[in-house]
Amino acid sequence: MKNFIFASILLALLLTVNAAPFQLNKRAITFGPCASKDPVDFIDVKIGTDSPKSGEKESFDVSGKLTIHDITNGKTVLLIEYLDEKGNQLADPYIQSFSDSIKAGNPFNISVSNIPTPKLPDSYFLGVVVGDDTPFGCAVVNVGRSSEKSKILIFIN
Repeated sequence: MKNFIFASILLALLLTVNAAPFQLNKRAITFGPCASKDPVDFIDVKIGTDSPKSGEKESFDVSGKLTIHDITNGKTVLLIEYLDEKGNQLADPYIQSFSDSIKAGNPFNISVSNIPTPKLPDSYFLGVVVGDDTPFGCAVVNVGRSSEKSKILIFIN
């Protein structure tokens, strides 16, 4: 009887130890560059929760260095947009103007919070753009795709 109890406890411990790494192995959202007809800089995007939840508020920290375009106070905007797999908007994009001017080549950082998250399908695109009439910097991720790493391309007009 002692051997049976010992074997049961040992088996339970082994199953727990084997399962633990998979619980911590949740894929982080990693943004990639956008494809565009014109040169667009890749920007760094960090989000508050790793994967946004439908109907909840989200925060974004966007930073980088634009190589060609200046950021102009009141003219340059941050745009955050959720799209379905076909490129259709899931909700109106979030748009906020920059409050500082920053010359090209200098680092920038803008943080926004309480951004509404629309009802999200199983797989969707999340795009973040810095620009005015044209994009200066961009990052995109396809959330909910299979684990195989694929190149993410969103074309910006």
